[in-house]
Amino acid sequence: MDRNYLHIILLAVLITIATSSLAALGESRLDAYISVFTLIYFASTAIIRPRRRTIDFLSIALLAVFSYIVALKVMEVLIKP
Repeated sequence: MDRNYLHIILLAVLITIATSSLAALGESRLDAYISVFTLIYFASTAIIRPRRRTIDFLSIALLAVFSYIVALKVMEVLIKP
């Protein structure tokens, strides 16, 4: 099987499991979902190493959103009186 197809199938399965698990636990915060999806994407990409023809725009977007969420959480902790 081609590594790209394997990567897509693995992402679909893992994201479905993660979404179901977070929903079953009653998680409703969007930042938790994005953090888990980012972790899943980078872990599966590191393990399978699919072939890229262009720049991986999804990883750039996920990393930017994740960094923004972390920055907001850090500022929330630091600014709290």
